[in-house]
Amino acid sequence: MNEPSTLPSLASVIFARITEFVRRPVAEQARLRAQLEAALAVSLDEYPADRRIVLDAPDGVAVVILDDPAGALEIAQRCSRVTEAGVPVAIAINHGAVRPAPDDEGLQGLIGDAIGTAAAIAHFAGAGRLIVSRAFRDALAAAAPHRAVGLRPAGVFTDANVRTHEVLSPDPNVAGRRRKVLAAVGAIAMVGFAAGAVVFREEIRREVYAGKPGVLAFDIYPDGDVFVDGMPRGKSPPLAQLRLDPGRHIVEVRKKGYPAYRYDVELRPGRVTTIEFAFAPGDERGFFRRMWDSLMVKS
Repeated sequence: MNEPSTLPSLASVIFARITEFVRRPVAEQARLRAQLEAALAVSLDEYPADRRIVLDAPDGVAVVILDDPAGALEIAQRCSRVTEAGVPVAIAINHGAVRPAPDDEGLQGLIGDAIGTAAAIAHFAGAGRLIVSRAFRDALAAAAPHRAVGLRPAGVFTDANVRTHEVLSPDPNVAGRRRKVLAAVGAIAMVGFAAGAVVFREEIRREVYAGKPGVLAFDIYPDGDVFVDGMPRGKSPPLAQLRLDPGRHIVEVRKKGYPAYRYDVELRPGRVTTIEFAFAPGDERGFFRRMWDSLMVKS
């Protein structure tokens, strides 16, 4: 195993937590923790010991994987099978910075945003579920693009420190869909490449963008409070855009003293949809916008 002083600055962190851990009897806590540790040992059995570090957590365990996002995903997926044995485990993976730090007793440990964020988003996953952060998905896409295609948007959550996290989860059906798409393209290629390109263009486009969220952008003057599906998401400006699950969303832009603006949008994966609205009557938006920009430049 690597000594902490030799660790790189970036790593993938798997955080496995036993759900409702503190509410369980002590004897049950011990049993569940032992089962989780046994499952993790099996999952790590064939992985090089010098490229991983296992850390204890109050309600589970964290595993730091050095420079191998694809390996981290495989380990997490194997470990998640412990739920089949009745262990309620939620697993999250994040990618980011870690650094060595001694604990209160002078023993070397690890700290860093990668570990804290992994622990935070693990609380968004229910028992038997595996989710990953957008940072991990991007690292996986750079290292193993074919594995990143299998991740689908799973929502945007806000943790106890009011930090927003976009998470994704593995899609168990992606391999089957990819095989169907490739088989269909191959069959059409036998008839004629040109015809096949036209018929399957939309299907291929969906496959390329399948792992990406829809983007909702805002151009609101002078400002307004944004609500998505009934939940407040901030004031725009400064809010410029949101990454959301593809599909239908109800967007409202509100401002005190004005009627609310309600918009029904259908977001498509990898595409940007822009909401434009001005809290000004008639066609005066351009005049007021130019006046506002002029004042901002002068200030």
